[in-house]
Amino acid sequence: MLDVGDQAPDVELLRADGRSVRLSDFWAQGPAVLVFLRHYG
Repeated sequence: MLDVGDQAPDVELLRADGRSVRLSDFWAQGPAVLVFLRHYG
């Protein structure tokens, strides 16, 4: 669990188009916000 202000680990994420990208690729451009959506259905 992360605390407020902690940096998230550099993980590999799957984009909506199926390609993968590392979180550090976003950090190179500036701060990043992660949003996790859960499908209920």
